[in-house]
Amino acid sequence: MSETVGTGERRLVGEGRVDRIDTRAAEAVVVDYKTGRHVPTDDDARDSRALAIYAAATAAALHRPCRRVELHHVPTGHVAVFEHDSATLGAHLDRAHELATAADAAADALAAGGDPDALFPPRTAPGCATCDMRRHCPEGRAAAPAAQPWAFLRDVPGTS
Repeated sequence: MSETVGTGERRLVGEGRVDRIDTRAAEAVVVDYKTGRHVPTDDDARDSRALAIYAAATAAALHRPCRRVELHHVPTGHVAVFEHDSATLGAHLDRAHELATAADAAADALAAGGDPDALFPPRTAPGCATCDMRRHCPEGRAAAPAAQPWAFLRDVPGTS
C-alpha cells in the first residue's frame, strides 16, 4: 500500500504491505499475521505504530473508517485487538511526523559533512543478539551475547 496520510503541511507518504484488510459492517479492519514465539497482546496492537499508520492509510485509500487493528498469532490462533480513536491514531501519526522530521534533519546534516557516528549512534537492545548487522557492530556484540542456533527451537508436544 502506498498512500499519503494527513492534511496541509503535515503529510506522510509511506509504503508498506498490509497482510490483510477485512470489511466488517461499514468499516475496514487491518489484520497483521505474526509467526514468532512472542504471542502478541492487546497492548502490542495498541502500541504498533505501523498498524496505526496502516489503519490511517486504509481509511484514506478506501474512503471508509478503519479504527480496528488485529495481530493474529498463527502458531496459537490468538488474536490481539485494539480499537483506535482519533486521539490514539493522531498520537501515532504525530510521532511518525516527528521521526520523519528528525530523519530529514539527520540526512541533511550528513549530506553537509556531519559525522555519521554522531548523527546515527547505535542503540542497543536485546535484539542485538540476533541482528543481521551484529558482525559489523561492536556495540551490539557488547550489548547481548550471540544467540545460539538452537535457541529458537522449541519442544513440540507429541514429539520426542
